[in-house]
Amino acid sequence: MKELPLRAVSGGLCAAALLAILFLRPLACIEGVRAGLNSCAEQVIPALFPFFVVSSLVAAGPLAKMLGVIVWPFTRFGLGIRDARAATALLLSWLGGFAVAARVISQMYAEDAVTRRQAQLLLICGVGSGPAFVVNTVGVLLLGSARLGWCIFAALLAANIIAGLLARLLLPAEPLCSGRVCPTTAEQAGDVGFVAAVQGAIQSMLTVCGFVVFFSFLNRVLAEFLPAFGPARAGAAALLEVTGGCIQASRLGGAAAVYGCCAALSVQSLSVLLQVRALLHRELPLLPLVAARPVHLVFSLGALRFLLGIVPGAAAAAAAGERLIVQSRTAPDAALVLFALCCVVLYGCGFTSGSQKSIMDRNSERRSRRVS
Repeated sequence: MKELPLRAVSGGLCAAALLAILFLRPLACIEGVRAGLNSCAEQVIPALFPFFVVSSLVAAGPLAKMLGVIVWPFTRFGLGIRDARAATALLLSWLGGFAVAARVISQMYAEDAVTRRQAQLLLICGVGSGPAFVVNTVGVLLLGSARLGWCIFAALLAANIIAGLLARLLLPAEPLCSGRVCPTTAEQAGDVGFVAAVQGAIQSMLTVCGFVVFFSFLNRVLAEFLPAFGPARAGAAALLEVTGGCIQASRLGGAAAVYGCCAALSVQSLSVLLQVRALLHRELPLLPLVAARPVHLVFSLGALRFLLGIVPGAAAAAAAGERLIVQSRTAPDAALVLFALCCVVLYGCGFTSGSQKSIMDRNSERRSRRVS
């Protein structure tokens, strides 16, 4: 009898368990999927989709070597990456979060702007949650203090930098010839156009929303078997999905809520790691990023403790009692107007692919012939 590999057996058992849950807890499954879809429509898509488009255009455009001038000393001397575009990629990653990091770094690797090892270093330094989520959602809405949100974001950023410096010392050096096939000129040019950027953003958005919905379903099912509150529920939720982990950690109250949210944001959850894997270039491994998360967790908690001690009012805010957790969403009309303005500005700046320009020229010639 042929022996089945352990990975296949464990995967089959997990799939069978999920299938049983679909029949045993149908209402919980429906509620979880509905919550995930609402989160995509009201939070994820308005926040990420315009940033996906703009970050792709910036990374491939002429501004890629200038926008990251603030981060360039770290990427050049700290990580040893000479290309100035790496600094821009890292800056976009810190501002946009893990999904933007995976997308932009993969784009630069595909264009041979960075090597495989350099892309791994950028990934370790860049994967995380952006300031909009950490400060506004976690700090203001969950913890009731923007100051705590900025302290957590600064601690996470410091841990990113330290983890990147350690990774440079520990990651093996690359051979002189990596054996990669350089992309063709047509492939590189296709990544520059506005149309291609929007198409790529749509594909990335579908990937992100798929994982958000699935892990929202898992998180809701998990609530059926664990206590409604407490460290066990917060830890399990943080391992599955970042937002749910932060919500549960904020209910712990006091300093435990602050450190719990920081830990959830540092670990980044299984959902985030799988989203990064889905958006990442197939030649870039995920193992260095996963191995760096425990180190990142230790340094982020240590940096947060230091910041709470020196930032005025942060310690008092961290020691406050139970917070009121409120729901928020991006106004759809404001998100659509912002996206439309971004499209108009980018189109006016000439971010159009060569093929799109040729199509427009041909259409113009046809119209002139008809008139004549």
